[in-house]
Amino acid sequence: MMSSQTVSDPDLDPIFQAALKQAKDRITVRPVKPSEKCRWEKLVEKRHYLKNAQMVGESICYVAECNGKWIALLGWSSCAFHLRPRDRWIGWSDDQRRARRHLVVCNARFLLLEPKGKRPNAASRILAANLRRLSEDWQAVYGHPVLLAETFVDPRYFQGTCYRASNWVEIGVTQGWGRSRLDFYQQHKHPKAIFLHPLYPEACEDLQADCMPPHLAHFERVPSKPLYPFKGGQARSLINALQKVPDPRKRNRCLHRSVASILTIAVGAILSGVNTLNGIGQFSQSLNQNQLRSLRARKDRRSRRYIAPSEPTIRRLLQAVDPQKLDQVVCSWLKECEGDTDSPVLAIDGKCLRSASKAADQPIHLFSALSHRSALTRGQITIADKTNEIPEIKRLLEPLDLKGALVTADALHTQKETARHLVEDKEADYLLCVKGNQPALLDALWESVAERDLEDSFFFRPVTSSWIRDTDDTTPGNSSSSHSAQTT
Repeated sequence: MMSSQTVSDPDLDPIFQAALKQAKDRITVRPVKPSEKCRWEKLVEKRHYLKNAQMVGESICYVAECNGKWIALLGWSSCAFHLRPRDRWIGWSDDQRRARRHLVVCNARFLLLEPKGKRPNAASRILAANLRRLSEDWQAVYGHPVLLAETFVDPRYFQGTCYRASNWVEIGVTQGWGRSRLDFYQQHKHPKAIFLHPLYPEACEDLQADCMPPHLAHFERVPSKPLYPFKGGQARSLINALQKVPDPRKRNRCLHRSVASILTIAVGAILSGVNTLNGIGQFSQSLNQNQLRSLRARKDRRSRRYIAPSEPTIRRLLQAVDPQKLDQVVCSWLKECEGDTDSPVLAIDGKCLRSASKAADQPIHLFSALSHRSALTRGQITIADKTNEIPEIKRLLEPLDLKGALVTADALHTQKETARHLVEDKEADYLLCVKGNQPALLDALWESVAERDLEDSFFFRPVTSSWIRDTDDTTPGNSSSSHSAQTT
């Protein structure tokens, strides 16, 4: 056995001393355990320059250790949807990209926890060790391997030295746009350098091949074609309704003249389950000639074929059209599709719109009235940043005919003015919740309950501070209290 004195002997070969030191400082890279995820996120939020630990899509967090001590953190996530330099470098088509994009991953976070220079070449050693096990770990977690890695380096802070040392290839720069929400991009005017690294030499050839090798072919995800949502005369009735929406474009520059046709295609895509602008464009291109004819698409005079509007055409129109007018027309059309009911019941509620943002990165708050019977939207407005739902309920209900209807709402709208507006102005009944944030009203309700014959009129359910009227006739006009079919 070699003693510590022998190891530190200056007469030893320097190469042997370096090998001994490297063996002593052996670095291992492994996925973060679930119990360690919180610690990983806190360190990234505190010490990474982005101050954000969230990653998009499929993701795996790693930690690099030396003698049990955390020395670096890495995070891998799904790659960018569209990246022109990357797509050009790989050489795949749009269809191939959609089917194989999940086989490309992004090094979204890389953080060294030790001072710079303490361990020479530590960053490149850690990165190489992580890449050696990345595909196997990805397949164990998500059921498919990965073939190519990408990353972005901000030249204001870094030079990408560790990536260059690990044989990553710099292929260009971004255009200075960043994805802040699903299918929503904002320009930050700070282009980043793009680096790529194939995990094995033939990775790019496999990604761009017409037919992938047999051991990879079953990992392709061919997107399913959206179903055409319109039946009978639904498309015709929607087009007729959307003709009321004014055209915000300069008609002398438009190939697709019919605003109603383009908007109907967009609505049809959303009804079929599409939730992105790119998806709407793909839905448009997937329509056959009979469907395009029924949607009144533009007809080319030479080929005598109907031409589907492209994604940029649809996007520009949706960005320019009056949203309030479009919303009113669509809500009116949905009401016509639902038909009249003897006792309409509407729910009013507000939600922060997921995956959307304003230019100032403020969430969009929508306030809607929905039908209990069909779950269709009857009315919808946007809540301004400096107000809330309570004073906006009158504006929401203003265009709706609520005579004889029942309106339900959560405890936020348990307000005297709201109840008065529903009863006196809209001639409607209401069902409002009462919670502990209104103790005086809640105590008054309990006292009212105690004074009644509970065996004949009411029963209690095992819900905190709630009671419900038990009666065979649940119509609004036969409720125990004026204009209230049920009180909770």
